[in-house]
Amino acid sequence: MPVSEINFQTSFAEFRQMRNHMAARLLRMNKRRYAVALLGVVFCAFSLVMAIVFNVHPSLAMRAFGGRYPEAIYFSTIVWVCLAILFLLPGVALRKATLRMQVADDGPLFGPTRILLESDGLSVERKLMQTKYMWPAVQSVEESKGAVVIAIDNGIGVIVPASAFDSAAEKYEFMATVSKRSEAARTSGSHRSSGGAMPNSGG
Repeated sequence: MPVSEINFQTSFAEFRQMRNHMAARLLRMNKRRYAVALLGVVFCAFSLVMAIVFNVHPSLAMRAFGGRYPEAIYFSTIVWVCLAILFLLPGVALRKATLRMQVADDGPLFGPTRILLESDGLSVERKLMQTKYMWPAVQSVEESKGAVVIAIDNGIGVIVPASAFDSAAEKYEFMATVSKRSEAARTSGSHRSSGGAMPNSGG
């Protein structure tokens, strides 16, 4: 009989395992870029070491670059530091592109999006996925550069661009509705959990 339902408890350990697996997967998909960035770091360190060596031994700088002391030292330091910066550029470019490498334009996270404010939660529908957040999961509703950000966890949320609203009044009404429903759900949930405790009676 095929499995139709699985129940389990997700902990931080599983979340960390997933992140590590996806990071390794990203590395396998971009081996060449990571190799170039790693070599750049190695050559950057080599350039900085050479800058120190040439400062400690001025005669090396004078023989390598010509000129007199201390001009040769200044020139060699500038050259090695500039080389170190150039060698780091692939790593900087890779770091800036990391987020873009994690998602694809034709993936489930982009494209036409529909948000529904239902009685029990916030539903987010896209072409390839549908997600629903229960109202108690919504931590806050914030505005960022005109867009609305619905915080679901410390570093995860749902963003609604300003272009999704016909007017500022509609946007603030949306924010107020989401905030009221999430606060009401959390309040009622805390009341239910505290209501189950019975005070101890003497005797």
